[in-house]
Amino acid sequence: MPENSQSQLSVLIASSLKPAKDVRAWEKLGKSLRETTKYKVNIIGFSAKKIEKLDGVNFYSSYASGRSRWDRIKALGRFTQLLLKIKPEILICCTYEYLPIARFFKKAMGYKLVYDVQENYVANLDLNPLLGKDKKARLKKLIHWMEKKNGIDLHLLAESCYQFEMPDKSPFLVLENKFSGEIRPRAALNLGHLEEFHFLISGTLTPAYGTIDGINWFKKILEFYPKSSLKIIGHVPLDFYRKEIQKLANSDPQIQLELSEFPVPYTHILEAYQDANFLLLPYQNAPAFQDKIPTKLFEAAALAVPVLISPNPNWKTFLEKHESGFSMDFSNSMTPLEDFQVAISKTYFSKSPDNSLSWSSQEQAFLQ
Repeated sequence: MPENSQSQLSVLIASSLKPAKDVRAWEKLGKSLRETTKYKVNIIGFSAKKIEKLDGVNFYSSYASGRSRWDRIKALGRFTQLLLKIKPEILICCTYEYLPIARFFKKAMGYKLVYDVQENYVANLDLNPLLGKDKKARLKKLIHWMEKKNGIDLHLLAESCYQFEMPDKSPFLVLENKFSGEIRPRAALNLGHLEEFHFLISGTLTPAYGTIDGINWFKKILEFYPKSSLKIIGHVPLDFYRKEIQKLANSDPQIQLELSEFPVPYTHILEAYQDANFLLLPYQNAPAFQDKIPTKLFEAAALAVPVLISPNPNWKTFLEKHESGFSMDFSNSMTPLEDFQVAISKTYFSKSPDNSLSWSSQEQAFLQ
């Protein structure tokens, strides 16, 4: 603990269903603040068990273990309890559901309120196949009400496109989801000589992220490279989709599943990169995706793992700049082998990575 801990500013970073050691809230925002020694950092997030205090950082469980109404009520109560206990001077809300409570107490407690806009939550409702038209309309109104900018001193935007998609989110600072770890040393990489390939699908797994398309594509590649393997590790929030993945994958011993109804610890995701020849990003062509730069593109480029990703002009520009992957249509059953042979004929990472992949490139802007 720094000697001047009594003069440190108290910061509370709060989310509900994201892990207490979430890659953005903790690995990026929290660590950046802690390393200045100017702030006393407190973090609320989901945890199945108590997290020990770490280097002067206090972690608290949101008590939210799922997406039920009761879980959300518990999370709101827990947030209110900890807000009154910690009495922060800066409050960073990573969950829109916390904003009404944050506004209610702001004047009395005198903190600065920052909203970390991690998603375009209104647009994302269109990605949920279980929502009917009327319920979707009600939820959009509710989110708009919760996210109104009254009382918010600063918006942190996780995507550059959000400043155009959500012009009401002002004032703002763009903080993209760049890689927060060490960029892996690399040499020019060509995989055309291999006879077997290890593929990876990781992260949040929903219909819009194209996991089923990725599995079907992999099964076609197996016909030509029968020793290859596919590992799927991630958070599957929709029960029906988890069962669909399991049904499709369990018949094939070369597909390894690590599925969870809760967010998977980031360290597990990073470990999975180590054995992968290609990261698969078979995203569907949804409007909510079109202008975003997926976190996985930054991660894979920093870790020198080439990606195979669905066609998109913005993503293609990123791949060309960093020589980090190849665009292909996973839903096209006519040309899977032809596309893959083009991908493995290419050379990746022939030039050194630049700092634009790293969280450190925008850290000072955040701290300021």
